[in-house]
Amino acid sequence: MKDLTKNNLYKTFIIFAVPMVLAGLLNQAYNTVDTIIAGKFLGADGLAAMGATSAFIQLISAVFWGYGTGFSIYLARLFGAREYKKIKASIYSNCLAMLAMSAVVIILVLCFHERIFDVLNVDHSIRGDAYRYFAVYIGGLFVIVSNLIGTYIMNAFGISTFPFCISVMSAIMNIVGNIFAIAVLKMGVIGLAVVTVAVSGIALVCYIVKIYICFKKMGVLNQRVKPGFSYIKDAFASSTAVMVQQIVMYLSSACISPFVNGIGSAATAAYTVILKIYDLNASMYQNSSKVLSNYAAQCMGARKYKNVAKAVRTALLQGTVFAAPTLIICIFYAPSVAALFFPKGDMGTAFNYVVDFCRMCLPFILLNLINNLFHAFFRGVSALKFLVVCTAFGSFVRMAVSILTIMKFGIYGMFIGWIVSWLAEGIMEYVMYRSKKWQPHEMKEWLDAQH
Repeated sequence: MKDLTKNNLYKTFIIFAVPMVLAGLLNQAYNTVDTIIAGKFLGADGLAAMGATSAFIQLISAVFWGYGTGFSIYLARLFGAREYKKIKASIYSNCLAMLAMSAVVIILVLCFHERIFDVLNVDHSIRGDAYRYFAVYIGGLFVIVSNLIGTYIMNAFGISTFPFCISVMSAIMNIVGNIFAIAVLKMGVIGLAVVTVAVSGIALVCYIVKIYICFKKMGVLNQRVKPGFSYIKDAFASSTAVMVQQIVMYLSSACISPFVNGIGSAATAAYTVILKIYDLNASMYQNSSKVLSNYAAQCMGARKYKNVAKAVRTALLQGTVFAAPTLIICIFYAPSVAALFFPKGDMGTAFNYVVDFCRMCLPFILLNLINNLFHAFFRGVSALKFLVVCTAFGSFVRMAVSILTIMKFGIYGMFIGWIVSWLAEGIMEYVMYRSKKWQPHEMKEWLDAQH
């Protein structure tokens, strides 16, 4: 475990960020390999079956991602304040709450899946495979999101190497398992979902063991704590705004998805690949920015306010450096990147859509790097109303522009919506950051006293 506020800022950021970025890259890599395997062995229909409900799955998962991110910031503050017993009680209490939440979500979603498919405008030719993939993935939702929560808890404790090791293990097991399920067992797209859930379960066990080791180092392993609603309430107070932010962000994707699906199965297949390429590139700076969130949260908990502003500039430079290599490859070698996802010689409509995305839209992802940086900063300093307002504005712009332009330009309208929303949200976030209205009262008093 590591107190991020004690050492040199630049050294701390790079040492903590490298394992996190590599872990995120590996996570996205084996998710991307899932899509590559589906495309190579199952063709465009397999890609479409995987991707037809991806926006909705992301929307559901966003509730837990937001909860985990906010909970990580809450735990980082407790860690900075050395409140170890409260950390243990909070983890126990909130894991039970998450189990109950996921059970309710799983039951409701599977019961109403037909209506969900109708809303998403899923093509009837792929509905059978789409449902099989969807049912297994949603059924294992608790295991998948709990694995992510384990990563967030490690980040709050200043641990980044362990999640990296878990990611290496998971990547290897996923790739081998997917090839075996598809090529040998001939399970189709359902095999991809089964392997994802199984590997997530193994990783979750590893995280549970590691958390117990952390409790031992904190000296609270043998101390009895009682799960209580007060711990859930405190964590939700920190997490609610982040959950809302994540829901709003992915709700725009869910609203756009029926329009993309309505273009045809080629657009759905292309959208599946486009999201993987986007996620692969975004993971580079998104995982880098987590350092800023946890660093800022520990600074706020330890009242080391002078370090916060400098951390933003460091995070911006670091995120750009991490994002550049993958971005350059995808832009300048777009046809080769797109070819990874389709059977050899398949240069159809879906393939061309993917190439055009890499060349026309992906360069502007650097605007989203800035947005993500401000998201991480506002989370870290608990300026959550700024986080929600900015995300809601960006999501509304994306949804409105995309729907209007898709009707005229097809899938290219979705590209336009992304670019315009990234630019609009970035301008708004920068203005709010410069206003300094995000500073809590005690921080303002401290800064005034220093002057």
